[in-house]
Parts: sequence; C-alpha cells; structure tokens
Amino acid sequence: MELGYNPVTPRIMHIDLNSCFATIEQQANRRQRGRPVAVAAYDHPNGIILAASYEAKALGIALGTKVKEAKAICPDIYIVEPDPPKYREAHRRFREVLERFTSDVTPKSIDEFVVNLTGSPAIMSGKTMKEIGYNVKAAVHEHVGEAVNCNVGIAPNRFLAKLAAGLHKPDGLDIITAENLEPTLAELRLTDLPGINRRFSARLKLAGIYTPLEFLAASRQTLVKQVFHGIVGHYWWLRLRGWEIDDKQGGRRTIGHQYAIPRPERTPEKVAAILAKLSEKTGRRLREKQWVAHGIHLGVRYADYTHWGQSMKAPKPLYATSDIFHLGQHLLARAPKKELKLLSIGVHDFAPAHPEQLSFFDGQRNIALERQTADAMDKINNTFGEYVVLSATMLGVETAAKDAIAFGKLDEVEASTLREAV
Repeated sequence: MELGYNPVTPRIMHIDLNSCFATIEQQANRRQRGRPVAVAAYDHPNGIILAASYEAKALGIALGTKVKEAKAICPDIYIVEPDPPKYREAHRRFREVLERFTSDVTPKSIDEFVVNLTGSPAIMSGKTMKEIGYNVKAAVHEHVGEAVNCNVGIAPNRFLAKLAAGLHKPDGLDIITAENLEPTLAELRLTDLPGINRRFSARLKLAGIYTPLEFLAASRQTLVKQVFHGIVGHYWWLRLRGWEIDDKQGGRRTIGHQYAIPRPERTPEKVAAILAKLSEKTGRRLREKQWVAHGIHLGVRYADYTHWGQSMKAPKPLYATSDIFHLGQHLLARAPKKELKLLSIGVHDFAPAHPEQLSFFDGQRNIALERQTADAMDKINNTFGEYVVLSATMLGVETAAKDAIAFGKLDEVEASTLREAV
C-alpha cells in the first residue's frame, strides 16, 4: 500500500532572517533603515553585491550585481563591505532566541535554522505552532534587532518547512499541512521547490513533469526509474509528501578557507602570506573542535579561468598551523606557474585530538609540545585579539586574506572571503 501525505500535526519550523547581511547593517546604522543598502565584496566598481536590502531588491539590485551597476540603478545606494564579527554576533543572538523554545536547534547557514518543537516546553504549554511562530518573530525583534525580520515556515518535515518559509517574504509565516499541500504547490513553479534547480527542472520536464503538482502526482516508480535513476527518486517521493528524510546530521567533511586574490596581491611573496593566513584560520577552527586531520587539499583558480587542485594524505596528524602551512606550500609548488586568482586550502579525514605523551628522545619532533604551543597561541589570540602572537612564518600576514562570512551550509567548506578579483 502506497503511503499518503504525512497526516501529523506539523512540529518542524524553518526560520531564516530576511536579507540577513544587509538588514544587520541597517540595524547597526539607523540612518540606513528604509533605504537601499547593499553588502559588497568590496566597494569598487567591479565589486560584487553579496546581499541587498529589500529596498534595493525592489529596484532590481540582487545578488551578483556589480557595484557600478547598482549605483547606475540607484546613485545613492549605501554600499558597505562585509563585517563578519557583526554577522556572527547576530547568528549567536538568533540561536539564543530559538533555544528559548526548544533544545533541538539545527543551524543550516549563518542566517537560517531548523527547529523541532516536538515535546518542547513551548508545545507542552498548550500554544499552537502558529502562536509559537509569532512569538519567535517577536523575540527576534527584541533580541537580534528591531530592524530584523524573519520568515517562519511550519510543516511536518524539513523540506516543506523550508518551502513554507519562502512563500511570503519578507516577514512571512506559513504552515503547510496534508490538507493544504496541493493548493500550495499549485501556485508554484518547479524551481520554487528547495533543491530543484534548472538542471533538475529540465530532468523532470523530460519525463513529462512540468509543475510541482505533477511532481507530487508522479509515481514512486517514475521518479526512481525515469527521472532520478536511483534511490534519490524515492527520497523525493517521500519528501514531497511530508515524510522526514532530511534530519540526518552529517559530520563536517572539510574545514577550510579560500581567498580571491586581487591583482596587487598576486606576487609570490603575497601568495605565500595569504596561504599562511588561510592555514592559520583553518588550524584555529580545527583546534576549536579538538580534532586532528589526516588529509589536506589545495585548490587554485587562475586568471585565465582554469583550475587546479590536489589532495594528499598527511604524513602525520595535522593540528598545528605550521604543519598545515608547510604541506600547503608543498602542494602549491606542484601547481602550474600561472597568475593566481583564487587560493583555497582545506583539511579532512578527522579524528579526536587525543593528548600526546611528552617525549624526551632527541631527533623526534615533540608532537605534544607542538600542540600545547598551538593551543597556547590560540588562547592568547582569542583573549587579546587576532595575531597578537604568531609564528615567524606568518610575519606580515595580518592584513592578508581579510575575514568574511561563508554562504551556504555551515557543514561544508567555508569561503573565508567574499571578495572577487578586479
């Protein structure tokens, strides 16, 4: 017997901040509220818009627009470069709000969370999910900022909750249930569904599926054999009907950073300094997790738009920044000698960083001492500010590869800068 639509009372809530970075800038600067604001990789005519306020979006200024194009549309648009500490603080406050309602809080990106209210104190108090949703909105206003709004989507599973959160932006609240699922999908296009891009949309259309309602009506066999050619089709069949299959918590696969290199910084000396800083930022995050890594990857993009990348197994568990940097240098030496446009480094294959016994044998590197030194340096920098102390290999890197916030999921490689080369 085929499963029908999931009939349970929805308990999953997807919440995301509206135009997150631009809105946070408006919150921080009262004079910019109600005005077109854009966060750009850098304030240069060829800089790329990374986030636009709703006032800017209404004028046609969107993600990917160049600064010069935005100013041609709106000469008095307020352009600001990213301020990562500010956005991380907003993320922290956002999470604090949600944890008032339930402990089952999952970050999906810097500006969105999924929460499961099943058995939560909020539900046990007798409140409806709609009431809780409006309480979340009020708490975001109070704790994150009066200029900050959020979208709330409520549904039986994560997929439909995310879909619901995007139905009436900005500041929307929508609920999808088994009863209103079909009318809701009838108003949408295939590409309105989370996870269905133009490539997947084209694949569906080849099978005669042109709308979300036709997608919902397709048989499991059609999706498995004709559209997705495997188990993914089964997952979509369940997902569309409100059954939960996306709640598995995968571990972080890679910790890494990348940097788009402006032309003045494309000298060998500058590239080495950038690699050192990216290695330090990667090492810091690795040590925060108290992990070691057994693999490393280096990737580059060139000015001629070609790519090169290579991975290798580390000869010993990676923990200290110096080890990450030296292996990164080793891989970079293998790369074709052309003008670099982007440099990335990441580590993978993690294991807990078990304490190492101190060694008194000459001729062997004292792993325990290296780790203790790295931890001590992190503690000092965390307390007194970035790069108060640093290794000799990093001298002069303080201004290289500036800090930034990643887009996308938090459990994937973090792009440590949002700059585009001129």
